[in-house]
Amino acid sequence: MKWIIEDRVLHGIYEKKEGISDDLIQIADRYEGKMTDRIGLNFPMSFVTSVVDKSHILLSYEKDADYIIIYCKGDVQTKRHELQHAKYAMRKEYREEVHQLWNSLMIGERKRIKTMLLKMKYPDREEILLDEFQAYYFTEKANFFGAIKSSSRSRK
Repeated sequence: MKWIIEDRVLHGIYEKKEGISDDLIQIADRYEGKMTDRIGLNFPMSFVTSVVDKSHILLSYEKDADYIIIYCKGDVQTKRHELQHAKYAMRKEYREEVHQLWNSLMIGERKRIKTMLLKMKYPDREEILLDEFQAYYFTEKANFFGAIKSSSRSRK
């Protein structure tokens, strides 16, 4: 695993899926719920500091990184998705814009999106679901969640 810090985000870049250590998967599972076949991981450094022992490799980056994302070398789509999670966690104004976007959707649309995310095995926790919604919304094709009647679909 190669580690790079950019804009206070620690990027863990692996060559093959087997390169993701079990301890990193366990951190991700504790943060957003157990999922199978992860190809990208993300979690705040503050969460890491609360769940690992003081000798963990990630803590050597604690002073320089606020968020951690992990993805496969060359997988630009997953990198973009995971970077959206960092943006959501690290920028309050952006988070507020996402909440406004979510609230601008019709109730039926929100319910359909939530159902889809739950079928994808995300935990039924509002903040995780909103975070996943925005990551997919801004990195996937416009019809990923089906037709959404939002006033805008800008790439913020």
